[in-house]
Amino acid sequence: MRGRGDSFARASSLYEKPVTPQRTRQMRGLLADSAAETAALSATTALCEYLNRWNDAGPAELERAEAAIATALHHDPGLFLAHYAKGFLHRSRGQHQEALAAFDETIRLAPDFARVYAQKGEQFVYLGEPEKGIAEVEKAIAISPKSSVRGYFYWVIGRARFFMGQDAEAIPQLQASVRAWSNVWYNRLYLVSAHAHAEQSPAARRVLGAFHGQFRGYTLTQVIENERATPNEHPFVIAGRDRFHEGLRRAGMS
Repeated sequence: MRGRGDSFARASSLYEKPVTPQRTRQMRGLLADSAAETAALSATTALCEYLNRWNDAGPAELERAEAAIATALHHDPGLFLAHYAKGFLHRSRGQHQEALAAFDETIRLAPDFARVYAQKGEQFVYLGEPEKGIAEVEKAIAISPKSSVRGYFYWVIGRARFFMGQDAEAIPQLQASVRAWSNVWYNRLYLVSAHAHAEQSPAARRVLGAFHGQFRGYTLTQVIENERATPNEHPFVIAGRDRFHEGLRRAGMS
């Protein structure tokens, strides 16, 4: 975020000093920054919950996120995090070309923000261009190889490879994703399905058993329902998701 400082804390410290025209002007600027940054981060967090199906997040979160993004852009039209959040909002509504444009704008404003390249990569997968998607994620890894969200980076590559039917290439990426990012349901299940399609039934059952140990009560119906958080009608994605479900069935998930 702009200046990477705590704008609200800085404004508060100025409030404790004698009031002058210069200080009030500084405070207004700092509080505007704080409002924009807080709104953008609030929107990004709500959309993350919705897309991951966490904390019972539902459609109401989309409306709140849209309002927060509008607030952020009103205060600071050039705030990269607001455009980043806008990409997630478009994705959650199945507006994948618009999401790609929002992530491109984020890159223009913050070219060193590693994780946006991975999000752009996922958008290319949703638009049926997995090779382009993988290339974008590789940029994210090059910028920040030790990123705290590198498990997401590996998952995007792994799923792209899986959708292309490249199970041998997908499996190590998905394994790396699970090791680095163990609190989501989808990387483990894509790994289950990749093992199943690769005729590695014992591995598929073993990973599925570990999955059920952590995510009790998950069914294939719930998986399909969760995917509705990211609607997509592209034939490449429909075929890839069908392949995903078929692998889960082969592994014994019902």
